[in-house]
Amino acid sequence: MILGHNIKLVGLIALGGLVISGCAGTINVDDQLNMVNAPDQWQSPDIDSINSELNWLEASEVQDLPQVVMKAFSNNPDLRVSANRLRTAMAQEQITRGARSITGDIRASTSRSGDFQSGTADNQGFSLRGGLAWEADIWGRLANDNRAAEQSVLAAKNDLEYARMSLATRTAQRWFDVTEAILQIELLELNLEKLLQAEDLVDSRYARGLVDVLDVLQIETNVATARSNIANQRQTVTERMRVLETLIGSYPTGKVPQDAELPGLGNLASMGIPANILVQRPDIVAAKNRVIEANYDLTVTKKALYPSLSISGNTTASGDELADIVDIDRLVWSVVGNLVQPIFDGSRRRQQVVINEVSLDSSLASYLKIVLAAYQEAENALTAEVTLAEQERHLTVAVESAIASEEKALEQYGKGLIDILSLLNVQRSRISSQQSLLRVQHRRLLNRADLHLALGGENIENYINQMAGTDQANSIQESL
Repeated sequence: MILGHNIKLVGLIALGGLVISGCAGTINVDDQLNMVNAPDQWQSPDIDSINSELNWLEASEVQDLPQVVMKAFSNNPDLRVSANRLRTAMAQEQITRGARSITGDIRASTSRSGDFQSGTADNQGFSLRGGLAWEADIWGRLANDNRAAEQSVLAAKNDLEYARMSLATRTAQRWFDVTEAILQIELLELNLEKLLQAEDLVDSRYARGLVDVLDVLQIETNVATARSNIANQRQTVTERMRVLETLIGSYPTGKVPQDAELPGLGNLASMGIPANILVQRPDIVAAKNRVIEANYDLTVTKKALYPSLSISGNTTASGDELADIVDIDRLVWSVVGNLVQPIFDGSRRRQQVVINEVSLDSSLASYLKIVLAAYQEAENALTAEVTLAEQERHLTVAVESAIASEEKALEQYGKGLIDILSLLNVQRSRISSQQSLLRVQHRRLLNRADLHLALGGENIENYINQMAGTDQANSIQESL
């Protein structure tokens, strides 16, 4: 009779848990993850005219840049932090797995008692206690908690992978920054040579009384300005070198290599379709892992409203002598089963469900934000790939024309056909065109690196090997 009453009571408690938990709302995670409707093709203009592979630097130019990237992998503090997050997540997963295992402990104790008058012990006792406990996962709550921990580990792994890809990209870009700054110095030094050539011509004509002193002052002003620009650019090179050194975990000495050359770019070919980004980019996959983790966490808190069943066992042995605690005849044991249904807890469990629903919705919103940002990065980089290539073509023509114009202007000034201002304007146009062309070539390299990262890249080893340099590689490697 008592047994039947207990069975009915257990049934009522379980039914109450189901009713309470059934009041919580649900979120369709799959529908939320597919909110962004990606087009079949990239929307950037003239993208069909870009033909090649995503080998964004020519393979023949691969030299020591991958070694610099590997040094960044070993020494960069930010990457170290990401790696430690992964270690923490893996340790937390093991802790969560332990909740499904049998737990137990053993405790030994001894005691002595007596009176203050005699100062001797009248009684002594020894005891040994052991206990085991196990919770039956009847609703799958502990299993869901384990799955949430697994998703946390996957998210941390993908975060680390994306951090490695980002670090490789930034290292290559800072390498190109140093190279471009060195090449700008070379242009400015070449410009100074041209100005000194013009100064000799002006001085010669002034000595012969063919030009006014104003011509001399004008050319002297331009020569002094050119020297100032070179000094300023040397500071830029040193600062950029220190940025690179800091990024790879080296002391920022600012020691600059002597020779430099920007690598040539291969063309682009198969870039896939926009939807590929969702599986290729580790940061997006990590965001999706966190959505799934939050969904499992919500399920766990809902199932915490159900009754829980646990089984515990204890054994005790005690006596006046140490040998008594290992005497099996003195062993006392007990096994207890507990079925617990929370009814009154100040609505804490219900509010935890609400908190986890909000957390899941926030994870979905973060996922959507990351996906849209990824598409924006890819589309912008693809567009820049086209426009920068077009700018480079036009500026190449402009530089060729400017160089020819300068040679002609020097000849005409020597014959007195043009004045000093016309000559200086032609020279300024030439150096401006050369600098603009170099900046665009530099921007194309930076953009191609961004594009490779935006499209998700390949496996990290191939990605590093594509970070190619030219003849300046050895010089920069030695300076690092």
